[in-house]
Amino acid sequence: MTVKRRNHGRNRKGRGHTKLVNCDGCGSKPAKDKAVKRFTVRNIVDKSSVRDLEEACAIKGFELPKLYLKIHYCISCAVHRKTVRPRSAENRKIRVHTRPLRESFVKKDQK
Repeated sequence: MTVKRRNHGRNRKGRGHTKLVNCDGCGSKPAKDKAVKRFTVRNIVDKSSVRDLEEACAIKGFELPKLYLKIHYCISCAVHRKTVRPRSAENRKIRVHTRPLRESFVKKDQK
């Protein structure tokens, strides 16, 4: 039988079962290895309110804390929100990161 993806759309490799996570888009429960994961860092308040808070703050140079979120999407929500895009059969074989890797993950030999 023909196979669309080399890994069958999962990142399991040697594990029999993986836990389920909640999709933040629709509430479905995709497997953790199949879900599209994104880590977002945002300000707690929007930009329009930041200036008002800085003026009202009693401590000079106080920085507002950030909001750190790890977001899980099922494949259909990730495609709908354009987090991931479908690729042609030939481009699916290219196994290169589309997002640039951080320097901490790049090996010293690659530099």
